[in-house]
Amino acid sequence: MGKKTTIRDIAAAAGVSHQTVSRVLNDRPDVAEETRQRVWRIIEELEYQPSAIARSLSNQRTYTLGVVTAGLDYAGPSRTLNGIAEQAERMGYALLLKELPRFDTNDLQPLFRSLIAQQIDGVIWAVAEVGDNRAWLDEQLGGLPVPTIFLTMQARPGVTIVAIDNYAGGRMATEHLLQQGYRHVGHISGPLDWWEARQRQAGWHDALLAAGVAPGEMHAEEGDWSSA
Repeated sequence: MGKKTTIRDIAAAAGVSHQTVSRVLNDRPDVAEETRQRVWRIIEELEYQPSAIARSLSNQRTYTLGVVTAGLDYAGPSRTLNGIAEQAERMGYALLLKELPRFDTNDLQPLFRSLIAQQIDGVIWAVAEVGDNRAWLDEQLGGLPVPTIFLTMQARPGVTIVAIDNYAGGRMATEHLLQQGYRHVGHISGPLDWWEARQRQAGWHDALLAAGVAPGEMHAEEGDWSSA
């Protein structure tokens, strides 16, 4: 069995210090782009595999993220999880997945205790906003034990959120059809207890109003996110 490549081997081949290689591996900003690319090229050529344990000890991080999700039988939540997994893999993070049994699960203390016990670095809350399933935030936001990012929810003060503009999407799609000369533009929404479904319907509704379409001429049906 050949000798295992070390960080010092990478440094020698790239003509830099081992501290510079460490900064590149940890995606630090204080490395020139040319140097960064050269180091990564050597890493790939020598097939260097950094030690996850050593990396964690060095940075006081576990490089593990908790992901909380629900409704994976729906296309949206499952594709969101796929995207999280792909990006985490690219960035060298492992995921600890927790799936809620229902969207309206509000007894979350055991869940957070379980995640914290695994010494995660942060949480991605990928549960869609349905009904009042964000009410728990009003009491617990100040006490969240780790950095937490929420997906797909209405803006709230003090909450870090990543979401698409569902209202703008619904409005732009409707305006496009109106510009093509269509006046009777119907809308099939998702379940209207979902925040994103309501936002898309509001965008459709407001685009028609702006075009002079009377409410009585608007036709909408509530769907269930199914493909049939």
